[in-house]
Amino acid sequence: MFKPARLVVASVAVMLSGFAMAADQPAPSYLPASAATSFVNAPAIVEGASGKDVKSMVYVFMDPNCIFCHYAWKALQPYEAAGLQVHWIPMGFLKPDSPGKAAALLEAQNGPALLRELETKFNEKEESGGIAPLAKMEPATQTKLNGNIKTFQNLGFDGTPTIIYKASGGRWADISGLPPLSSLPGMLNLPEQPVTDPSLQRFR
Repeated sequence: MFKPARLVVASVAVMLSGFAMAADQPAPSYLPASAATSFVNAPAIVEGASGKDVKSMVYVFMDPNCIFCHYAWKALQPYEAAGLQVHWIPMGFLKPDSPGKAAALLEAQNGPALLRELETKFNEKEESGGIAPLAKMEPATQTKLNGNIKTFQNLGFDGTPTIIYKASGGRWADISGLPPLSSLPGMLNLPEQPVTDPSLQRFR
């Protein structure tokens, strides 16, 4: 089993710094065009707009127990209604039951529905995603999760959530953590949407 211990430390660092990040404009880095194949083809839960309704698309590396991934999910919901499609790329490293929850998402018959359950039942106090982990995952699922972590590391990422989006000029950019809500319209190339969830007010 792939055990990315370095990621655990890095993710905790991102979570501890997330409150400070909300006060600053995000500083994205840019990915080479050749990197797109790796994350575009990564096993993911696709949520939001589909078909001709897709106006914008992002890719998000996440852990089912990452509270800042949970906040990112909340923040992106209004934008999904406005034409955003999100590819949530699950990994499992943050807690002992993270791999089982990530596997449950990938093996679900309706991945978006299970992701919604994970997030709507997320225990913010315990920082725990609101679904049961699989007791035993399929070998193919383990391979997918290991591949997602390998892709994450190969791209130089070290904290969740990491959001990949199309910047001006068509370049792929990435940012770790939840950026200020005010930066989302520019990142997503969509009109600003009202974000009223009380838990997100610190990110304004």
